[in-house]
Amino acid sequence: MKNNFSFLFLIINCFLFSQNCKYTVNVNNEGFNETGKFNLKITNIDQKSFKIPKIINFCNIRLVALEFYNEESQAFEKANLANKDIDCFAFKDKSRNLRPNKNHFYEVNMKSEFEVLQSEKFFDSFKNRKYRFKISFPLDYYTQCGESNILTTEWIYKN
Repeated sequence: MKNNFSFLFLIINCFLFSQNCKYTVNVNNEGFNETGKFNLKITNIDQKSFKIPKIINFCNIRLVALEFYNEESQAFEKANLANKDIDCFAFKDKSRNLRPNKNHFYEVNMKSEFEVLQSEKFFDSFKNRKYRFKISFPLDYYTQCGESNILTTEWIYKN
């Protein structure tokens, strides 16, 4: 009886922790070169709701990758990411439920985010350079979304 209970418990845990949230992400970076802002749309293509942040800012966003374009080699080259200590102790990350087949739109101001995540005047300093980056931010809890609880964008290009 004890072995059956343990086996049943193991199956339930595997089922619960193997859940993934299904979503699509679209980025519209039209006007990004001038404003430093882009729009991000997340669509829930799952049959169940899951939580997403109401806003995206430097307290819940992570710069995952940054590459600058080298004109000589005609290729993007990896840049070092700043390892900054950001104080978000007072930040209350509010969330909302994203229901099945519904969208949520974010306006992400990377101009101000780069100043916090990388260096002051980053956007202005590299105004005439081509670069690309990836960002990530958390979705629902790991128990709800499993490995898909961290959303990472595809490359977002500037210039």
